[in-house]
Amino acid sequence: MNNIIHISPNKRLLNRWYPQEVFCVLIVTIDAEGARMDLYLFRLLLKAKEVPDLFEVRAPDNSPLSREDWLKFFFSREQEFWHYRSKFVFIPETKISVPDKPNLIFGYIARERRVHERTPPEEGLQPTEHLSWQAAFLALDPTDRGDDGQKVAIELNQEIGKPKALLNSIVRTLNQQDGAPYFTQAFPLVGHGSFWEFAVAHNNQIVSITFDVAAPNMFRGVDDFQEELRNLRDGENVANVKSTLESDTILKHGTPRMEGIVNYVESGGGELAAEAADGAKYSSTSHEVSETRDIEHHTRNERQFLREIAYWLDKVFP
Repeated sequence: MNNIIHISPNKRLLNRWYPQEVFCVLIVTIDAEGARMDLYLFRLLLKAKEVPDLFEVRAPDNSPLSREDWLKFFFSREQEFWHYRSKFVFIPETKISVPDKPNLIFGYIARERRVHERTPPEEGLQPTEHLSWQAAFLALDPTDRGDDGQKVAIELNQEIGKPKALLNSIVRTLNQQDGAPYFTQAFPLVGHGSFWEFAVAHNNQIVSITFDVAAPNMFRGVDDFQEELRNLRDGENVANVKSTLESDTILKHGTPRMEGIVNYVESGGGELAAEAADGAKYSSTSHEVSETRDIEHHTRNERQFLREIAYWLDKVFP
């Protein structure tokens, strides 16, 4: 039986909106028998609303909340949310401490399950059932730390659900909060070079590329593509850009503009799909960044888990 922790890196590691912030989510999978954890990374992007809600959540001094403060406000509290018509809950965890990273937030995504078993032999091995709670671990860095800020880690527990889908449900609930000052999106980090490997494997005969990206404002390195996205965000109040580039023959996919699109998607800014002339298809969502490590599971030895996960997360959130 697998007990898994969800964090979000992949195995291949109405209103006018103001600049948006980027955050990253990590999702972890743990095998209880082998004490193995898989981490999946995502990035969150927050876009401030141009026209605040009537009851917008604000700081105690009535000033607008920063993106960091808004994430802290949401994830520091118990939150109920719906995922595929089932009720889930996020519960903060306060017993983890990572040296020199006091702003990290931790918790568990949990759901109730009915377990069908039999009574002991002395009770006749009669069918019985009871309620049990399964949980997936989550870690979040809400701070803006350059190109690698705003990360979330979620544990992959097959009894709970897939990290990306869970994160999308949490983000949906975040956006539906009364007075939410930001609109949040989540995208996985993508394995570096996975698109270029696909292109080379198919003789660089790329005929179409489709991308769906969010306008940035956290990444420090600015290329022409990101600058165009920022201009659309600030000038036309654009939150997302979706486009398909096609050629009547073969796309010139090695240009600086195309490299900018791919690099932005790899950093967690969106999703990308491509098709080669031979019909082969590429999807960035098949190359989500993940890491694996042997670690004690939180359902077996919590004290050891808290110690080991703190050490690991110090590496995940450098």
